[in-house]
Amino acid sequence: MTSEFQVQKAGLAGQNWVTVCRGSEAKAREIYQRQLRLYTIGRFRLVDANGIVVEEGKAAPLFSNN
Repeated sequence: MTSEFQVQKAGLAGQNWVTVCRGSEAKAREIYQRQLRLYTIGRFRLVDANGIVVEEGKAAPLFSNN
């Protein structure tokens, strides 16, 4: 049995996490990185099979004032 990782996303408030993807570690990491690159708003996290948050990141706006 393979362990199932999850990619979850939340809005700006970060109160409610919704699972975007479930799968192997390699697939989940790929989807997690893709979500960070493609979205401009929101927070994302990678959760392992035991429910422990492995990585957490915030989407970067495409255009900023910097």
